[in-house]
Amino acid sequence: MPNNLQPFPEQRNVLAILNHRGENLGDLPDWLRGQGWEVRVSTGLSESKSLLAKEIGATIILPLTLKRDGIEWKSLLPLLSPQQDIPWLVIPWDDSLASSVSTLLRGSLAVADWVMPSANNSEIDSRLDNLLRFENMCATNRQHTNELESLLVTDHKTGLFNDRHFRQRLREEFERSTRHGSPLALMLLDLDDFKNINDNNSYEFGDIALKTVANVLRDSVRNIDIPARIGGDEFALILPTTTIEEALMVAKRFQDSLRKNPAVDDLDIAKLRASIGIATTNKFGGRDSRQLFLQANEALKVSKQYGKNRIAFYDPSTRQVICHNAGNKVK
Repeated sequence: MPNNLQPFPEQRNVLAILNHRGENLGDLPDWLRGQGWEVRVSTGLSESKSLLAKEIGATIILPLTLKRDGIEWKSLLPLLSPQQDIPWLVIPWDDSLASSVSTLLRGSLAVADWVMPSANNSEIDSRLDNLLRFENMCATNRQHTNELESLLVTDHKTGLFNDRHFRQRLREEFERSTRHGSPLALMLLDLDDFKNINDNNSYEFGDIALKTVANVLRDSVRNIDIPARIGGDEFALILPTTTIEEALMVAKRFQDSLRKNPAVDDLDIAKLRASIGIATTNKFGGRDSRQLFLQANEALKVSKQYGKNRIAFYDPSTRQVICHNAGNKVK
């Protein structure tokens, strides 16, 4: 490798050489160690699979065959780029056809290359270096793509999903609930007296209050639930496979936790309370996700009317809203 090409220290760590043909590798392993690699050699498929399951920076493969549909490549490819972040370099046998190697790589999104066995150590190292550089670029692009996607679906103040993503997911979950006949609950939450919090404290403190509500909401739900901030002081929670009884338990748990977690900064502290409206799907439920949202919003309005910090739910069988905390029905 030319002296002006420096390896990526965060990537040039462990190099796996999968020597399935039992070739005489000569001084290649020691030479690569001198270039900064920690070299590990395997001589069988089972041993190679175990090796690739560990932290590997790149792989040299001396395969038995160049046919992708054989057991060797069917076992190896899921463990290599692009399925995993392990670029790979193929060294076929002396009389193998270049077209066979090209066919192995053609149409693949893998970070991969090949050299003939006659290639010298410097050529092999240069190919590995190029693979590492390309993998590093791909990893950077993936990170940027993930960050952009996150910005599209995330509320910048709380880190919860935003209103746009919430509405898309609500449609998807409603369709899934209808298709599988499973219950779905929608919970709308409104932070009580948020205007007073903003008027009596700094603007930044209002953001702290919103973040506090978001953190409590995250801690009150399961991994499959979908919390979102959909307005200024308005939050929503989609609860897949959840009955009204279970949704009421979640709402109560959230309110209890919020009561124990005031918004706090160096100068101010504020108790936080939230009104909650719930709607669920069942055989009497809404015709679409929009109607489910309107039913939950109607329940939220009733919880506000009953003195705030309440939980109300829409009963589709009677088409009435029940204020859970007060035990009253409102038409």
